[in-house]
Amino acid sequence: MGIARLQRDDVVAATVEALGLDAAIADLETPEVLAAIVRRAASFLCPITPGALARSVGECLDGLVAKDHPETRGSLVRAMLEELVAYGDLIEAPIEDDQSGILRRLLFLAQPSYVPLASGICLLVGIRADGLSIDDGSLDDRVDYYNHTRRVTLGSDEEPADVLGGLGLRELSEQGWLHHPPLGEAADLVEQHSARLAAAGPSGSVEGVQILDTTTPVTYYRGRWRAPTQRDTGEFVGQRPIQFGADQWCYCDLADGELMRLVDLPAVDRLGRGCDEAWRLQAAIDAVAGTPQLLRVRPGRIAGEVILQFQSPIPSWGQRRLDALGQPLGRQPGSLFAYKLSDDLIDQELAFLEDTMWLHVQREGEAS
Repeated sequence: MGIARLQRDDVVAATVEALGLDAAIADLETPEVLAAIVRRAASFLCPITPGALARSVGECLDGLVAKDHPETRGSLVRAMLEELVAYGDLIEAPIEDDQSGILRRLLFLAQPSYVPLASGICLLVGIRADGLSIDDGSLDDRVDYYNHTRRVTLGSDEEPADVLGGLGLRELSEQGWLHHPPLGEAADLVEQHSARLAAAGPSGSVEGVQILDTTTPVTYYRGRWRAPTQRDTGEFVGQRPIQFGADQWCYCDLADGELMRLVDLPAVDRLGRGCDEAWRLQAAIDAVAGTPQLLRVRPGRIAGEVILQFQSPIPSWGQRRLDALGQPLGRQPGSLFAYKLSDDLIDQELAFLEDTMWLHVQREGEAS
């Protein structure tokens, strides 16, 4: 038996088909395919650090994607990994090493589950180990893939417990899956974190700290990150390098650019995600400063649809609510990410985002 040499396009097509998706309309950079690749890699490698999982997937894609610069390829993978953690396919939790005592955040597989929603739609959440499908193959023609989400629409005479519970999937209530922090004023949240920071002891010298600059435009999230300078005095959301794993989220007190105190995040829910606390805290800081983060709203291409364009990241509980009620569109021109929602849901969802994240809503045609 001879060995055939495959061209890149043949390898890509075979990979997409093996993942149960259509190679005629998708490649390895298509969000739905990339999500399936990350889920499959995680099924074999978890528990693992987020960075190690992202590197492993990036190495597998080497030479197979058009955007093949390592940094560009890595950013695609890391962004999808964040989506899957926020959605609930993967669980990120702090684990202390028994020998070194170092606290690292590891990824674990979430238990295969379904979240029943209105209108007979159920979200599929979780990953089985060793590359096994979340179902027995009976749902292959009924699963709809949207970016990082998986949905099954049941008939009016079908019960989720019978169809999905019979496949070994546990029911996860919508309320439990969408759990979000209590509502409150932006100033109160900032004050609570400031009190924690004031109670912290001196931090000493910490190299490599990066901060989110509140004075820079809220419309360009990546451009807000920078190193402290002598002009910086006050409190800032930031990140600091740690010996192992991704940078640690923190809340910093600076004086003339020098770090005086810091509190690691999460500070409220130790089992939560540092980025979730940090992103909501930064939204509160921006709102208190009079420059709330921006949410652009425009009509969709089809009547009755509305597009929400976000300029800054939102916590996982906010993303899950949008995953349940809308359709993720990924990165869109002029936004960090976007969602499509039905027009009849828009008022309640805008109210929710204004109440929990203090966003400023700008509808198409309105002045900034």
